[in-house]
Amino acid sequence: MAESTSDPAIRGLTAEQVESFNANGFLGPFDLYAEQEAPLVWSQAMTEMVTSANKPQDSTTITCDRHLDCDTLSRDIAQPAIVHKLRSLMGDDIMCWKTHIFEKEPGTSGTGWHQVEAFPAYTEESTAATQELFVWTAFSETDKEHGCLRFLPGSHKQSYNVENKSHNGYDYAELKLDSDWDPNSHEIVDLELKAGQFVIFLATCVHASHANTSAARRVGLASRYVSPSVRVYGDSIDLDHHGCVMVSGEDRYGHNRMYRENLNGFPFLKVE
Repeated sequence: MAESTSDPAIRGLTAEQVESFNANGFLGPFDLYAEQEAPLVWSQAMTEMVTSANKPQDSTTITCDRHLDCDTLSRDIAQPAIVHKLRSLMGDDIMCWKTHIFEKEPGTSGTGWHQVEAFPAYTEESTAATQELFVWTAFSETDKEHGCLRFLPGSHKQSYNVENKSHNGYDYAELKLDSDWDPNSHEIVDLELKAGQFVIFLATCVHASHANTSAARRVGLASRYVSPSVRVYGDSIDLDHHGCVMVSGEDRYGHNRMYRENLNGFPFLKVE
């Protein structure tokens, strides 16, 4: 359990919150930035992404791993408000292995139900400490109209085989283990976030998002965390543009490439 702190915003989770997370596979929302501050933080991050001389991939449009070359996102992945809560679920040793930017323009359709298993072979007895956790932070209003996330509570406890690699990493049309499985027959939680709030969820918790029917762009950042005991990248990956960042504790294993600093030399904010 994360240590206590005088600031309620950066405390670890209560026993009741941990129990809820283990039962449902997600928890939130939590406050990270003030609602008026969040768009300014994102604006600064966008400036850094455009001007960065050390982009993690050789492309003009990059939506992954920008915490490796942008100071603002380097800070974001190790914010105490996030890390203390992850410690309550994962223990002290935590690394961020990947980030994704999710922008949903006005009129963009929703994302279908999917269950991510980058590091499979989990069982019903698996705990959050042995699984991958996502932190999804809203940098703009993210209600139903703007395309908020949706979750099937408890769906992390079994595999639905609802993932494939086609559209943006996923193709949802013909992916069900059981062709009769209907997610609409399951309890569905629409998790609305204000700008500056975040939700924590297990990668294996089946999730989706609404269409953006508003007139404004929806912006979110998904940060992905695992224990350093997980071997993230295989030998076939070009590690010149990949790497993990410890946000808490220490790496006792040494089988992942670590960025002790990001590519611009900004030291990550390790929470002690």
